[in-house]
Amino acid sequence: MSSSPLDLQGELQRPVQQTVCGAVLRDSNWKCLILTLLIYGCLGAITWCRLTEVSKVSTVHPSLCSSVCPPVIINFSGYPITSKVQMSPCDKGYVYIPVAFMLMLYLVYLVECWHCTAREELSNKVHITSVMETIRLMREAQPIVWWKALCYHYVRRKRQVVHTQRGSESYTTTQVYYERVNSHAAGTCFLFAYCGMRDISHDLSLEGGPITKIRFSKGFAFANVEAAAEFEDQRAHFFAEHERYDDYMEMREGLDLMGVSNFKEHVVAYANLPWYSNHVVFWICSFLLLSWPIRIILEYNTAYVHYQVTLNSSDYILFCCS
Repeated sequence: MSSSPLDLQGELQRPVQQTVCGAVLRDSNWKCLILTLLIYGCLGAITWCRLTEVSKVSTVHPSLCSSVCPPVIINFSGYPITSKVQMSPCDKGYVYIPVAFMLMLYLVYLVECWHCTAREELSNKVHITSVMETIRLMREAQPIVWWKALCYHYVRRKRQVVHTQRGSESYTTTQVYYERVNSHAAGTCFLFAYCGMRDISHDLSLEGGPITKIRFSKGFAFANVEAAAEFEDQRAHFFAEHERYDDYMEMREGLDLMGVSNFKEHVVAYANLPWYSNHVVFWICSFLLLSWPIRIILEYNTAYVHYQVTLNSSDYILFCCS
């Protein structure tokens, strides 16, 4: 929360389009690329074993008699028979090694495609009309800045642990551990009335590209230093009041928008989906070992924007919230 907000009304914010280098380096698509290259390497090895033929020289030493032959009989064992045979460079059975390795890599490749970010985003995309309606609701929502105090202490406890060693009997030991016990919880919040609140967020344009990834955040700014100082005093008084209840205190604070219960930080918006953003096309390309190129095409045609909903108020009314 800032104490010196700028009046940003009227300014138009546009998504930033990706470059080719940015599309290649973004996300962890290098895993898919490495798996694809390894599978292509296995396919190349299998093709080489099947189609390539090499000349192998075989030598046969005939033996027509024993080691000691009569002088009238010619011993052909001293005259080896040499022949050339065209055969595969891979011995029988060795060709199945790259086949098994390729099948294992292909299974890992499909698992990686299932868990990749691109598939999840294609499954959870939202139309631009719905996104703009959500932005309108957030900009018109009433901000609630809340605090919570959770007091706790630790209790020393004991438990029996049974140990078993190979070749010996079991024995029991006593283990000492500390368990956290929550003893007190309280919360309060500033609920700002509409009369003292105004929206100072940018206007967002999503008409530039077919797909836009939006990262939402929300913030609150005070219109003057006096309002911010009073807010800090109220916050410090709340935590100081509840600090005495126990040995330790966990402090939590945040900003909620009234009426916006399902706030999503990351949203994928689309206007008119191109062919490469179809879920079926993604899986067809994945089965054909083209998952990495289709991801690069998706990433290159995706724009990014960080949109912050900023609300501003100087007049506020404090309500106690449970």
